[in-house]
Amino acid sequence: MTGLTRSLLQHRGLLRDFVVRDLKARYVGSAMGFFWSVIFPIVNLGVYMFVFRLVLNARWSDRQGAYEVALIMLAGIVVWASFAETLSRTTNCLVDNANLIKKVVFPAEILPWYLTTSSMINMTIGLPVVLGCVAVFAFVMPSKTFINVPGHAEAGAWVVDETPIAENHVPYRVRLQLTRGMWRDVIIPLRVSGSATRGEDYLLTVDEAVILSGDNTVSIVITPLRDELQEEDETIIIELGPPEGAELYVPAEGEGWAASRWEWTLKDAPPAPTLVPESVQGLVHPQYAPADSSYHPLTLGLPLLALPLLFCLQAFFTVGLGYILSTLNLFLRDTFHLVGVGTTVWMFATPIFYPGFMVENKGFGWMLQINPMHWLIECYRSVLLFGLWPDPLLLLRLALVAAGVFILGGRFFMSHKSKFPDLL
Repeated sequence: MTGLTRSLLQHRGLLRDFVVRDLKARYVGSAMGFFWSVIFPIVNLGVYMFVFRLVLNARWSDRQGAYEVALIMLAGIVVWASFAETLSRTTNCLVDNANLIKKVVFPAEILPWYLTTSSMINMTIGLPVVLGCVAVFAFVMPSKTFINVPGHAEAGAWVVDETPIAENHVPYRVRLQLTRGMWRDVIIPLRVSGSATRGEDYLLTVDEAVILSGDNTVSIVITPLRDELQEEDETIIIELGPPEGAELYVPAEGEGWAASRWEWTLKDAPPAPTLVPESVQGLVHPQYAPADSSYHPLTLGLPLLALPLLFCLQAFFTVGLGYILSTLNLFLRDTFHLVGVGTTVWMFATPIFYPGFMVENKGFGWMLQINPMHWLIECYRSVLLFGLWPDPLLLLRLALVAAGVFILGGRFFMSHKSKFPDLL
């Protein structure tokens, strides 16, 4: 490894020249140039979004909207595309540069490095697309709030539950929801009206609902009060005021599950006495299933400083694999084709277009535990999308694997370097 390190330092100028040449060659004659690095991930996102989100309905959790799912996929696509491209090109890099290796004393060890560096620079051009979308959805385009209308889906339509509330009804929960969780608290004023008298016919102890940062729902509690009067049916109307930190959702035609104003009918209780439970707290924040406990809202923050570390770990891991595969390709030229098949299988074994917990629920969680690209992509998603520092355990695993693969690959490459001219 000392010889490899010394050679890379000695030929760093040549390495830089190769990187510049490759970046220029990518888009030579192209009118749009490097802008294609921005277009490709967006086009890929559109295709995969249609297949996995709209057709297959892949979701990370019930608390994430379509925008969040799209960005989670986009972050995975950008990282994976760079990795897969580099792996394919480095596998064949010795064969592609046979004229240099056979005719002159050429430092072949720079070939995987320049291809990896070029690809990662190309990747960083696409990352601002991800960061820009996060900034827009987190800080510019607010989430939208609505009343979750009671009912159920039937034959593609929403059937509203119009069952009236009786005076002896248990406390009734009205669920308010956001289209996606926000990084800050969302405060929603409540406008209460109707023929029923608040404090006499029912209790509602709050005048505003607060959806906490990171959540996307809260329930307000209406407690019907029993009296001895036989009255006509009365109504309770709740209308959402302009929220702070969000906007009101305007349902499209056919979206019967959402409303900004809803009316309930309050009926007299039967004559027989019934014990009415005491009112619960005015706001009830939900308890989410384990699959949802990892939810975080979109935001940007200081963890972006961890990006250079992730770049380095990705580079060392990729170059290490490149050293191994490029050497094997000289002994077995089918290696290049096997890598093409292998990267496709590896891509679908990595949670890029579906959440990792789906794999765990099917009993294949061990696949995630041995998949370094899963660790890397999760670290990127934490930093780019959710303003979180990478998981220390994933980071430690990734660092150990990247160092191990690079050392093993470098030694394997240098031990066979003298044979390259003959094998070519």
